[in-house]
Amino acid sequence: MKAIHKLGIGALALATLASSCTKDFENINKNPEITPDISPEMLITTSQKAMVDRDFDWFYEHYQYLMRYTQFTVSYPDGNTGGMFANPRVNDFYSAFYTNIGRNLTDIQQIVDGKTGSDQAYYAQVRAIATVNKVYSAFRVTDVNGSIPYTEAFLARVGEGSFKPAYDSQEKLFDIFDAELKAAITTLTTAGQFMQVGKYDIFYAGDASKWAKAANVLRLKIAMRLGKRAPQKLQAIATEVMASPAGLFTGVADEWKFISSTNFARGGNWNAQGNATRGGKTLVDFMYDNSDPRLNLFFKKNGFTLAVFNRLKAGGAFPASAVYNPRQYVGMPESPDDRNNPAFARLYGVKRYSIVEGGQNVSVEVDTLSTFQNRIFDLGSDGDLAGAYTQPMVTYAEMCFILSELSLKSIITGDATEWYNKGVTASINAYSGIATLAPAVDFTVATPEAIYAYLAKPAIAFTGTTDEKMEKIGIQQYINSFKTPWEAWGYYKLLGYPKVGGILNRKEFIASGVKQEIPRRWPLPISNQNIDNYNKAVTEMKATGEYGNAVEDITGRVWWDKK
Repeated sequence: MKAIHKLGIGALALATLASSCTKDFENINKNPEITPDISPEMLITTSQKAMVDRDFDWFYEHYQYLMRYTQFTVSYPDGNTGGMFANPRVNDFYSAFYTNIGRNLTDIQQIVDGKTGSDQAYYAQVRAIATVNKVYSAFRVTDVNGSIPYTEAFLARVGEGSFKPAYDSQEKLFDIFDAELKAAITTLTTAGQFMQVGKYDIFYAGDASKWAKAANVLRLKIAMRLGKRAPQKLQAIATEVMASPAGLFTGVADEWKFISSTNFARGGNWNAQGNATRGGKTLVDFMYDNSDPRLNLFFKKNGFTLAVFNRLKAGGAFPASAVYNPRQYVGMPESPDDRNNPAFARLYGVKRYSIVEGGQNVSVEVDTLSTFQNRIFDLGSDGDLAGAYTQPMVTYAEMCFILSELSLKSIITGDATEWYNKGVTASINAYSGIATLAPAVDFTVATPEAIYAYLAKPAIAFTGTTDEKMEKIGIQQYINSFKTPWEAWGYYKLLGYPKVGGILNRKEFIASGVKQEIPRRWPLPISNQNIDNYNKAVTEMKATGEYGNAVEDITGRVWWDKK
């Protein structure tokens, strides 16, 4: 019944998505429901909730595509197929930005801008918080789409713009984002009497100092996309951020994340239901071989316990000479053609053993693969226990790896090794916290000794050539993004890790003997009522020579993703 229920939700959601992706901006902008009398802080919750309450995205985009593209997980029981590289109809965050997130955050900005004198000053930090959230969300949209409407997108709601807004290029957007974040940081660090957002802010409860730090880290995060296109801008932004009195995250407690009540993320589309639920063999092997403390935070042991083995052996399923293998973390091969490899045949399908017990023929089913830790994604799984769901947005570990990279490349003055070690430690501790709150199944909170031993492993220790150190940073950014697969996808495109033949040896995707390219962007949703501006934007993106010949060519690249 659960699967049928999900199908019904999915069909409705797909219909909604198909409609909203082609929705004209006149519908989005007409009949504004805002008034200067609305207290602007009350609008923040709606947008922030829409940023994290993304069950449709999780089921139809992350589980089915991104988790598999990034080789975190593999579809079960038959493995990945070539169909996962067809043009998926996903990209729902684009629709959410224009119909909810961005629209409401813009309303906050416009309400505050419409006030005068001391009233406007009193609400200035509310506006700044809205701006940081808006930039983060718009960045996620442009990051995988390229040019999007932004500067003119919502102005018609207050009679100041067109129902056919222009599309801003990604190059222009990155400049706009940085300027908006700088202005927000200035406001958030200004002394004075300000409206307290408090409980309406589900991330930081209105803590202006933490929002200022988050905005600085977001400046760095976005600037890293400029490395191949505008390295001078990257250096200038990094220099400014490092000198900013607002500071950066100083620990896991500062990072931008959402922690839910116990009633959030339960069942429905939060449940992967077989889609990409088994760990990818390459990642599981790498984590197991290097005693990564996050292994049991990401994945569960398979069902092949010693007791099960002894039962099967006693029942005649195995010869008397069989010896138990105590390893219970086993991943599934990622490439579609791997299922034709005799060496991997035993890993596919549901394992059923026929044994004899008490003179009776008995069938025993055993899951010999490691499932991902369902409860850190769906609180309704594994017993439907009380717990809390955590959604990282921008993490301290991510920031540390960025600073390690910038230090390694001498873009900033810093100790690349120290930042790298801090990043690994922070990532392990953060995931220990996520697993504890859920709670995950049969996990162990990492000890300082385990982290220290992990950092000493040759494949992990920050040693080797500059290229090897850069690869290790990329691998750790990737592993740290397990709970944010859109970030893992982004860092794969930005840094190129994990790579085939590398320290963490990414597996080539081969389907029917043909190499499959990992997509690098989504098709820009068409706007039928704004078709002239849409076509102009697509033509300009094609002019880079890397976007592809068609919008649907998802192996093409957006502006920042330069070869």
